[in-house]
Amino acid sequence: MATDILGWFNTPYPFLSLEADPIFTIGSAVIGLFIVQSNSSLLLYHFLVGFEDEKSQFAILMSFINLGFGGALLRETLFTAIALLLSII
Repeated sequence: MATDILGWFNTPYPFLSLEADPIFTIGSAVIGLFIVQSNSSLLLYHFLVGFEDEKSQFAILMSFINLGFGGALLRETLFTAIALLLSII
């Protein structure tokens, strides 16, 4: 790796590894939690208020797409992040 040759970026763990990089994994899990929480609250708001116009329907469509993206991100990172946090504790 070029960064190892230059010597300015040596980490004790594999950089951007889903299994071993704690900062990347925990950060991704937190971002996934935020995406799921924010889009779920937006969907709940639109379902309670109602959606008559096209802008509301588009917002609901984008919320479902983002909810799937956040769920997939959590599926990939949450258990690894929990295991990393438990190994630190």
